Amino acid sequence: MNEHNVIPDNWYEDAFGELYSIVYAHRSVASALPEAAFAARATGLNPKDRLLDLCCGTGRHLANLLQNGGGVSLCGFDYSPELLAQAQKNTRGLVPLIRGDMRALPFQNTFSVVFNFFTSFGYFMEDSENEKALLQMEAAMLPGGRFFFDYLNPDQIEARLVPESTRESKGYLIHEKRWIDEHTKRINKNIIVERDGQIIGKNSESVRMYALDELKAMLLRAGLHIRQVWGDYDASPYDTLSPRMLVLGCKDAS
Repeated sequence: MNEHNVIPDNWYEDAFGELYSIVYAHRSVASALPEAAFAARATGLNPKDRLLDLCCGTGRHLANLLQNGGGVSLCGFDYSPELLAQAQKNTRGLVPLIRGDMRALPFQNTFSVVFNFFTSFGYFMEDSENEKALLQMEAAMLPGGRFFFDYLNPDQIEARLVPESTRESKGYLIHEKRWIDEHTKRINKNIIVERDGQIIGKNSESVRMYALDELKAMLLRAGLHIRQVWGDYDASPYDTLSPRMLVLGCKDAS
């Protein structure tokens, strides 16, 4: 294997630091508004709910829910100290934010609703570790609780993969190389960020591409059931070329 195509098993420990706000500058609080609104409608969010934004990142969705959530009790959880610091600013210090690993959530029967946006699942190299994250999510939910899962569409990724690209953001050049590992069923990406001809940082990303049937089986093993699936935030039906896999589901009531 080309050494430049090697992704560290613990890639996520370094991928969400200072470079993240450059690479994903377009993922703003404003751009998250329709996503947060869609998830709120899909789950029937109401003032009695207690909501966990699992892998909340910079708090983009929490900021919108804080403004438009109708008094819902909110909490954010993420692994990255840098992103949580931005979330603190975006939510004006009004939302509890907790740092930790999604495989070891410090909650038990706590939340009536869980949101998980922007493909924040499938990070771990072993399927058993990704399943552990689902088991922890289930444990954090109240019986009968609802969840909204914003995940990638493997078929669309394979059909429309752009192997290499370069773009500009805030005066930086961002070079991205993407490839699919057919053996591990992972979509991988190496990122190089330059400014004024100098490399200022490198990152890697890797996500397990679970097909809908695989994800459904994993959720069922965790005591979670799919109610509906959409292909994007325009409520279009899910199919092989849908941009996203948006999953609405619930936990067993007892």
